[in-house]
Amino acid sequence: MADPVEDDRALDTLRQMAALQARVCYMNVDRTLATWTRTALTLIVFGTVVDRYGLLLLRDHFPHVGTRLSPNPVSSAGGLLLVAIGVFIAIAAAIRHQRYKATWHRAYGRDKTFGPWLAFPFAAGVAVLGAAILVLLLVLVQ
Repeated sequence: MADPVEDDRALDTLRQMAALQARVCYMNVDRTLATWTRTALTLIVFGTVVDRYGLLLLRDHFPHVGTRLSPNPVSSAGGLLLVAIGVFIAIAAAIRHQRYKATWHRAYGRDKTFGPWLAFPFAAGVAVLGAAILVLLLVLVQ
């Protein structure tokens, strides 16, 4: 027959391991948000460069259409699309992070060792920056 004291120790060890694994999962979610924020920022910057410098074209430029600030309509559309995708990625990653954080807090309680909570403001800042650049590029196209 099994010893109840030994069973309690084994169960306590399993609980401690589960709590440590939950902390590791939370840190993984923070790293994932940082990675997606970096990806979104890269797309926003690259989209701006494509829009302004016409890097998508491998052929001769169209005859000049529009203003000097919008050198090529195809590159402008591609650049705007890249910036919009970057904004979408930043917003989606920030929302998913907040939802996971709320679920984690309900299940495990607040852990003071993870603060300060700067990951979400950085992702939101990248989304706001991208939206401002998108609006600016749309205004400059006209």
